[in-house]
Amino acid sequence: MSVFHFARDEPPAGPVCLVMMGLRSLILSLSTGAILLFFSELLFWARVRPGDSLVNWIQTWLAYSLLAFIFLAAVRHFRVRSQEALFLAGALVGWLGEGVLVQTMYDRFPLQISWTGLAWHSLISVCIGWHALLLALSSRDAWRTTAIAAGVGAFWGLWAIFWWLEEPAEIATPAAFAGFAFGATVVLALGYWAFSRAGAGEFRPGRLSITIALGLLLVAFALGTVPAVPWALVVLPALLALVWVALEWNRAAETRPDILDRLGAERPPLSAYLSLVSMPIVACGIYTLAFGLGLRWQTNWMVYLVTMPAGFVLFATAWLRLMRRKRPATP
Repeated sequence: MSVFHFARDEPPAGPVCLVMMGLRSLILSLSTGAILLFFSELLFWARVRPGDSLVNWIQTWLAYSLLAFIFLAAVRHFRVRSQEALFLAGALVGWLGEGVLVQTMYDRFPLQISWTGLAWHSLISVCIGWHALLLALSSRDAWRTTAIAAGVGAFWGLWAIFWWLEEPAEIATPAAFAGFAFGATVVLALGYWAFSRAGAGEFRPGRLSITIALGLLLVAFALGTVPAVPWALVVLPALLALVWVALEWNRAAETRPDILDRLGAERPPLSAYLSLVSMPIVACGIYTLAFGLGLRWQTNWMVYLVTMPAGFVLFATAWLRLMRRKRPATP
């Protein structure tokens, strides 16, 4: 039996309908991949690194789009609606990315289980970047969107200054940081816009596409991760099993429409995306101020010491709350 199954009672779709469904899945995956690219990479690195190139960024975007497809399929299949279920679904993005596509999850074990898979990818990229901001845009509440974007911008500006102290130490000028920040925000806005226009409520991934996506990750795990870190063969399946058990329980207990139905119900006007400009404006303001004052703060340690333990706490809390949910009575 397939792990994922959708709409078994629906009649088979025609060729045109299948093409449209596939195109919608592709756009939703690529747009979500762009959102994850922004929050997990562009915001994290906060500058153009020496080895960066357009080809490298496109490859990274496609990798995140693959993770995005698995994430969206999990949201649909497991009826992810609550914040607890969303955090666990976000853990799939973090752990598959850090534990399969790269092997950073196995460094400084077990602390790296949370950093960055839970503390950054799930909490910041998925719960804040993908969900909170998309929901604010969908609600057409300009003040709410501006406030969340400005909060992300403040975090971005403070986070970016720690790179001045990292080896090799590089201090990007305020002008260089501004160019990077505003350019990255355009990429983010395009991701949000494409996602909102693609019809998330109609997302219906097929078994074949899910099998191919999971197969690609399995090949990467077998050929890349296991030879480099053999004990990953025990760690990663155990972590994914924890997520699957809780989300499967959520699937049986959740009776409300999932997050994709909520996000697909509204299409924000183009003017709504102007609220996102508060993000680079605030980030550049803080960065420029720190640059002018010559501040040398290890803001990375501040973030790490707060979010790393928080990732473990949030995961345990979400897991327990989902497992305590009561399933509806079967007639």
